[in-house]
Amino acid sequence: MSSRVFVADCFKAFRHDQDKARSPDDTVAWVRKRLSGLNVDILNKTIRIDTGRLDIPVYISLCGSDATRLTGTKKQMGKGASPIQAEASALMELMERYSFFSFIHQSDFPTLRYREVPQQVVSPEDFKRSIHDETTPVDLVRSFLQDFPLRWAVARNLTQKIYQMIPIDWFYLINEYNGPAAGNTIEEAILQSLCEVVERHVGSVICYGERPTPTIDPGSVRDPAAVELIDKFRKQGIVLHLKDFSLDTGIPSVGALAYDPSTFPDRSEIVFTVGTTSNPEKSLCRALTEIAQLAGDFENRTSYRPTLPKYASLDQARYLTDDHETIPISALPDLSHDNMRIEIERCVDALKRIGMEVMVINVEHPELQVPAVYTVIPGAHFLEHTRDTDFAQHAARTILRGCAPGEVVAQMERLLNLFGPRYDLTFFLAHGLELEDKPGPAIPLFRKALEQEPDPRELASIHVHIASCHKALGEYEPALEALERAELLNSELKEIYNLRGFCYFKLKKHHEAIEAFEKAIELDPGSAIDYANIGSNLRDLGHREEAIKVYRIALELDPGIDFARENIDRLEADLARERAAGQS
Repeated sequence: MSSRVFVADCFKAFRHDQDKARSPDDTVAWVRKRLSGLNVDILNKTIRIDTGRLDIPVYISLCGSDATRLTGTKKQMGKGASPIQAEASALMELMERYSFFSFIHQSDFPTLRYREVPQQVVSPEDFKRSIHDETTPVDLVRSFLQDFPLRWAVARNLTQKIYQMIPIDWFYLINEYNGPAAGNTIEEAILQSLCEVVERHVGSVICYGERPTPTIDPGSVRDPAAVELIDKFRKQGIVLHLKDFSLDTGIPSVGALAYDPSTFPDRSEIVFTVGTTSNPEKSLCRALTEIAQLAGDFENRTSYRPTLPKYASLDQARYLTDDHETIPISALPDLSHDNMRIEIERCVDALKRIGMEVMVINVEHPELQVPAVYTVIPGAHFLEHTRDTDFAQHAARTILRGCAPGEVVAQMERLLNLFGPRYDLTFFLAHGLELEDKPGPAIPLFRKALEQEPDPRELASIHVHIASCHKALGEYEPALEALERAELLNSELKEIYNLRGFCYFKLKKHHEAIEAFEKAIELDPGSAIDYANIGSNLRDLGHREEAIKVYRIALELDPGIDFARENIDRLEADLARERAAGQS
């Protein structure tokens, strides 16, 4: 993969609900041509999935087997005001995810201590800024970093106009899938990824603080695509609340909340989205087409996992539905230009004014050759990843993710010596031992963490780790006792029931095991491994046909569970032999 990021003039060729460098027809044809020349199974097919009620198309791209294996997902969703744009969006979402996960999982990132990095590197202040740590002395941060082995990637700092080495695991643990984008050109990809990071940032800030924001007057909207989308919601009786989410970013963001009084709460949900682009009315289009993507046309409940709160009642969303101040959409910032290069520069300059720098990594897949990037903006919020943490705690998580197995415990001890004693660092040291298959020494450290005034929200998790260590030692009764304590503290932790089921299985208490795995599935209906585990217990109870059915459910959810497939083959062979013997 090339580390080069060069932003050139890039003029828009499509401007309806979204601004693109190619028309959606050309994008679909171009991507399909790119895929046709590869010996990799990335795309199965695209399908339109909306009911048609809103007349706002929603497409999914079904992943091929290689893409599913790499990304861990079976489909990607796409949105747009027209069917061809929604299909293009679904295709490009898959290109984005495949390129990004190839980069994350298959790149040979150099591992270097901070003092060994041979070129420009992000500063210790950037490490702190990325997690909003305002308390840890920068000298302590700098001291620990000197001998901290990190995996590094090359990024283009668009703010400083230089290339920098950035610690990929540090930022991936903050941003995860927030920041990658694919585009018809690298400029289109950069602009989209930058705006998506800002979109998640403003959404996180406003939702976390339940901040009141100005209401946007829908009557002030002039963009034909936006007007048409609003009318489609109105015709179906969908209530819309539009909000100015731009905050101090200088980049236009629109928050949109929608619900259908005729179907909510029995058959539909409150759907809440944010859209960010360089133009306020295009931001509105993005927010509205995303609502359509998530809403099931407001007549079918959906199972999407939101990055914004999923409100069960209007009372919970009161800060979004109250009208504190009404403004025209023209009051939002507008950075739009026909040249995407200029839009990127305007966005970068706007963020610079509030102390945020934009760093872009080229993640284009060398064979696919669809432009793709990963944008990092230290200081941008995402979910809870940047709250209630500090440098030491995030460093511990980074050690667990990125350090070589032989380095984990040594780095954890160094961290604890410099920043401890603290329950979270004791916990992470114990977890490091657990990951290195040393459950015996880990247990007393987990118990010590319990004595160091842990966050009450973490107590159940610590008991689960103690149980896991006892399980690894074959000590199933003590593991079950620890799980009982964990359940009393937080009965919603799926891991409790998965571990409990395993322990009961090993103790040959199969009915109790099935009950535990069923509870895990109740908390996570898509948990393939728990279905497979139920199958194994049914097998051992002699219920072979039932076991086969449950194993098949597991494989539908996750084709990679080999033991489920092997057990089906074995059980079907046994049943076939018995039938043949009975007929002879």
